[in-house]
Amino acid sequence: MNNALSTTLIATAIILSTGCATPARVDQMVSTGEAQYRTAATPLRNNLALKEVTGGRETNPMWVSNVGSSELEQALEESLKAVGLLAARQGGEYLLTADLMKLDQPMLGLDMTVTSTVRYIVAERATGKSVFDETLTAPYTARFSDALLAPERLKLANEGAIRTNIGKLLERLVHLKFDKVAVAK
Repeated sequence: MNNALSTTLIATAIILSTGCATPARVDQMVSTGEAQYRTAATPLRNNLALKEVTGGRETNPMWVSNVGSSELEQALEESLKAVGLLAARQGGEYLLTADLMKLDQPMLGLDMTVTSTVRYIVAERATGKSVFDETLTAPYTARFSDALLAPERLKLANEGAIRTNIGKLLERLVHLKFDKVAVAK
């Protein structure tokens, strides 16, 4: 009898500690970049629109937290807006395409490190000529102290990996040097 009670308590503890998976939150994936990004001189200033965001996977509540394409798109849009690169009303001379190629997630762990790999392409709207084409990889570790429940830690790690990846993109874009005249040829 005592053995059955112990087994039941252990099973209940495992079920309660795993919880349900929830999708990544957009507001936690937004990167506002460094303060100097908002004033950096770049041809992309208020001149960049999102064309397409792909590669995300929707979260299955019974499995693990993921990052959907729509959540990534919203996070990119808010991040570009925060640093002054987003064009008004989908205008602008340049289009950004993003493809979430990989989201490496651990199956178990106290500290969970997720690594995001995203390919970004910025092309001139008029000609389709690429002015930026890079695949950026960014890890982020959510510690056991950040969240007791493993699904929540994984979600935090997902959000952090995307936020860090977007931060790398912003850094590259605000420092991107290209001749607008040469691009238009």
